[in-house]
Amino acid sequence: MRLTLARAVRWLALAAGGVGYAVLAYYSAATSAAATSPSLGVAVSLAPSLAILLWLTWRSPRRLGMLLLCAVVGGLLWGFWGALQRNFNWVYFLQHIGVNLMLAAVFGVTLGRGRQALCTRFAEAVHRSSLAPEVVRYTRQITLAWMVFFLAVSLVSSVLFFFVGIGAWSVFANFLSFPLILLMFAVEYRVRLHKLPNLEQHSIMAGVRAFWKTGASPRAH
Repeated sequence: MRLTLARAVRWLALAAGGVGYAVLAYYSAATSAAATSPSLGVAVSLAPSLAILLWLTWRSPRRLGMLLLCAVVGGLLWGFWGALQRNFNWVYFLQHIGVNLMLAAVFGVTLGRGRQALCTRFAEAVHRSSLAPEVVRYTRQITLAWMVFFLAVSLVSSVLFFFVGIGAWSVFANFLSFPLILLMFAVEYRVRLHKLPNLEQHSIMAGVRAFWKTGASPRAH
């Protein structure tokens, strides 16, 4: 019971943090705060990248080297703070499109000839057995669908940023991107029920968890 409650509290805290960050990012980029408090925009736009850097530093066995890297990054931020204040919207945009292009590449690179599709690896990790040919074909198609999805998000993000305006782009990036991912999960699940009604059903996230637990290798079985 305590474990379940602690897990629920942790997920609620993460959800609250995510929503809070999205609201703050929108406020700093698409309201009058963009002109009156540019330092807020810089701080919020850089927060995810800096948080990842600090986490990697904490977990790294080469902490001294990572601390030196943090010092270099801090010096660069100090030196270019004025330029960042004038262009922090670009930081938001590059982070958003960069993450989506990276995810598209992660899925797409596994679709090469002779390679195992990423969703096929997830499915093997969950089911812990060889997959039927129709399941392999379906998971390959879903891998392609996820790649196209992230490319489409990147395209929409670029069009809004360059041709519509920062307000519309900020709404899309901060408030619509994650719900679209959830919608993609839901659509994929419904399609899977229709295409593979006899397959034991698991979510893609269950596959991701199983994939990492097995050492990220389908041959580990």
